[in-house]
Amino acid sequence: MAVSPARLSPSTLACTATDAEHTAIVERCLAGAPLPRAAAARLGSYVALLLAYNERTNVYSKSAYEKLPFHVHDSIALALQLEGRGALLDIGSGSGLPSMIVACVHPEMRVYAVESKSRKTRFLQHAARKIGLSHYRAITCNVHELSRSWVFDVDVVSAKAFKPLLEVEPIARRCIISQAQLMVPISSAQVAEFSLTEQQLVRSGEFIYYSQRIEPSHGSAQRKLVTIADCPELR
Repeated sequence: MAVSPARLSPSTLACTATDAEHTAIVERCLAGAPLPRAAAARLGSYVALLLAYNERTNVYSKSAYEKLPFHVHDSIALALQLEGRGALLDIGSGSGLPSMIVACVHPEMRVYAVESKSRKTRFLQHAARKIGLSHYRAITCNVHELSRSWVFDVDVVSAKAFKPLLEVEPIARRCIISQAQLMVPISSAQVAEFSLTEQQLVRSGEFIYYSQRIEPSHGSAQRKLVTIADCPELR
């Protein structure tokens, strides 16, 4: 027998409202995304897991839910630029934007997510297990401390809302063992602020990425190389 809203307890009504709100956010995150069905399913699972996990552990500001679809679409656009790439390092990955989105779109790609807050890396590890992203690794560490002893063999480095743009490049250079492409989501205001040229940008619809080839910093070859198998030792 169907239960009428009048017979539901206040707590049940609140739960139902939250579920409906979460479903609406997931739908907005997927709306118009030019993805194959399997990738869209993985991405939808990630967003649903993020919202559910966030009900008990704060890994994403609830006041920013309205902006979440924009940031997901931004990360999807970045992921589509990485077709054919072998590995990504995401510095300051937070709750998984863009690292988890890239892994959902390209599950065969090695994706390393460096984040200093353990509550966020626990979520990322949880989501990767639930979705089945076997090439995704979340590393709980301050990137400055990490780069003193370790480097990554990746061909792309990204960082979304991590540090001011001019500070990202030297940090990224300390984290790589060989030449890589730095791709950082930026706004049109930042393009004007830093007087960036079109040769320094990749555009995808409304989304803009600062793009530059970077070389490893001095001494990188003497540091230990991070692999998928090594990652548990770094947490």
